[in-house]
Amino acid sequence: MVTFWNQGKAKIDRLLGGAASETTAHESTYRVPYEIVETIIAHLTRDLHALKACSLTCRSWHAVAVPHVYHTLILGRGATHSQLKLLSKLHNQGLMPFVNEIRVEHLQGRGGWFVHKAFNHCDLCYFSAFANVHTLDIRNLEIHRFIPGVERYFGHFSQALRSIKLYYPFCTPQQQSHFHSLFSNLDDVEIWGTNACTPVPVQDTLVPFSAPGPRGWLVLRNHHWPETWTHLISSGGLRFRHMDLGQCTNCIPILLEACAKTLETLQLYATDGKLCCLGSSAGSN
Repeated sequence: MVTFWNQGKAKIDRLLGGAASETTAHESTYRVPYEIVETIIAHLTRDLHALKACSLTCRSWHAVAVPHVYHTLILGRGATHSQLKLLSKLHNQGLMPFVNEIRVEHLQGRGGWFVHKAFNHCDLCYFSAFANVHTLDIRNLEIHRFIPGVERYFGHFSQALRSIKLYYPFCTPQQQSHFHSLFSNLDDVEIWGTNACTPVPVQDTLVPFSAPGPRGWLVLRNHHWPETWTHLISSGGLRFRHMDLGQCTNCIPILLEACAKTLETLQLYATDGKLCCLGSSAGSN
C-alpha cells in the first residue's frame, strides 16, 4: 500500500505542477475540485498502481478511481482450482457493476479450466450477475463443452455485450454461430483461428434464438468455416461496416455478399500476411 501511495502521489504531483508537494496529502486531495480529480484519473487509466493509490486517498478520489481499477476482470492467472473465487469477493464488496470487460486466459502448459464443470451453483450465480460487461475476451473457449445449455452461462451478457474476441475456440461451425447469436446487440467480432472438435449429437439442431446484426468490425484470422456465417446470415443477416480478413479465403465471398450494402472499409491479406487490398466506402459503390 505504501508503494502504491508513493508511486501514485508522484504522478499526481507532476500533474498538479508540484502544488501537492507543498501541503499534506489530505489537504491537497481535499482542495482539488471534483472536475480536476476526474481529469487526473483520466490520465492514469493505464496505470493500475497509480489508480489504486488514488482510490486510497479519500472518498471523492475513491469514487472516481474505483470504476477504472475494476474495469477489467482477468480470470486465469491463479491456481486452476481457484479461478472463480474472485467472483464472490467482487460480489460481496459491491464491485461487480464496475466490471466492463472480462478476459479469460490459460496458464502456460495448462488449459481447459474454463468449462461448465468449473462453475458450482454459487459461482454461476455470481457470474450471471455481471450486468455491464461490454467486452468478452476468451482464449481457447471450449464452446462444445457448454452445449447444450450455453445460454445458461452466457445468455445474461446478451443486452450489454458489444464486442467479443475469441482465440482458437473449440467448436463446430454451427456451435460457433449459435454462440454468437446469443448477443443481440453485438457490434464487433474478432476471431483468431478455430479448433475443430468432434460434433456432438445435438449440434445439428442448434438454432439461434435471436437475429444477430453486428454493426462494427469483423476481424478474422485463420478461419475456414463459411458454414458459421451462412448460418448467421440465414438467421437474421450481418451488417458489418468494417472487415479485416486474413487467411480465411473460404469465408470472404459470403461475407462480402452479405455486407455489400453496409461495408465501408475492407482489408485483405496475401498468403504471406502482407496487406494486399484496402477498400473504402465499399457500400456506396
